[in-house]
Amino acid sequence: MARQKKKPDLVHCKVTSTSHPKAPWRVSWPVERDGKAVRANKRFATEAKALKFAEERERDIDNHGVRFGELPPEARRAFDFYRDAVVELSEAGATVPRFEQLVSTAIAAIRESHNAREKNAITVADAVAEFTGYKSTRVRDRQLADLKDRLNRFAQSFGDRPVRSITTAEIEAWLASLRSRKNPDRLPVPPLLGPLSRNHYRATLHAFFAYAAAPRRGWCDRNPVSDLEPETVESGEPEAYAPEDAAKIMQTALEHRTELVPVLALGMFAGLRVSEATEIDLAKLPKAGGEFRTTGKTGLRLAPFTEAAAAWMAAQPRRKGKAWTKTRQMLVDSMQELLSLAKVKPIHNGARHSFISYRTAELRDVARVSDECGNSAQTIKKHYRKIVTAEAAEAFFAIRPEQPAENVTSIQEGRASA
Repeated sequence: MARQKKKPDLVHCKVTSTSHPKAPWRVSWPVERDGKAVRANKRFATEAKALKFAEERERDIDNHGVRFGELPPEARRAFDFYRDAVVELSEAGATVPRFEQLVSTAIAAIRESHNAREKNAITVADAVAEFTGYKSTRVRDRQLADLKDRLNRFAQSFGDRPVRSITTAEIEAWLASLRSRKNPDRLPVPPLLGPLSRNHYRATLHAFFAYAAAPRRGWCDRNPVSDLEPETVESGEPEAYAPEDAAKIMQTALEHRTELVPVLALGMFAGLRVSEATEIDLAKLPKAGGEFRTTGKTGLRLAPFTEAAAAWMAAQPRRKGKAWTKTRQMLVDSMQELLSLAKVKPIHNGARHSFISYRTAELRDVARVSDECGNSAQTIKKHYRKIVTAEAAEAFFAIRPEQPAENVTSIQEGRASA
């Protein structure tokens, strides 16, 4: 009678019989997966095959430990690729390092890159502070204020996050969620920002992340805003206030919002941009008609100080200092309240658009208006030349402050006495 083969002594592996119809023998052994100790299983048709496999696995674990009890498929594929590549490269005369050396070198490079990233880690809030500090000596005060306003709003949402963790999808969702901070109608939920305003925020974030991604800083691997294209903005032709509406705006400002008169007069009757008008020193304006210097985004130019502008300046009390002494946001809010009080539909950049339109109709000289306003002649020809008539221009530049009768009580005074 043949002597039965002695079963191997198993410490780590277990061989058990099951009720499986085709593979009733099961081998289980300890492995480490993702840093955790678990047991792997494999089925066999015969006990002999199961014992042979268990014996081999037992020997591997004794020699190499539990971590090598099972090689994952990706490790086998990697080694197969390495083995095939070694044959090909060796035939070409190349020297290929051992597999272990290649893996060690790659892991060291990953560790070095990770350590460098951690060393350069910086939060959005800190990065915004450094970026705006950098820009403080490179842009004008108004542009710097806009940068701070937009980036601080971004930092309110992502301030504690590392710069490199911010994704393109998160930025896109944040832009889409922005709501207007102008809410004169006191709506429960302010309206979402329009495409133009979102484009302004996008441009600011693009500059910020480009600064962060520069090799000198390395706060992020790349600029995540680069994948976001500007939105299409449907812009119509510039509109102008009708002479009667312009008169309502100016007179209401004189009676109820006197601090707005200088900015309005310089825009409506001298053609200045809001950013230009707010910076004008009232003491340097002419006493009557003539010209005065202004500096805007198109550089230094001479703007016309029309008789209408002079009349409105003379009607308000301030004679020196900047035309606007408060914040830009307060200017926006005050303008909205003024238009509601005057019951005039707002027109975006309406004061300047009105001046260019009526000035072009009055002078019939596109080149001169272009020089006065700091716009190109092509822009004026395309957008402003046919908006209003010469008769309307005459009525517009004839707008003057009304002198209230002595026995007439103003709206504010009437409310106060009531």
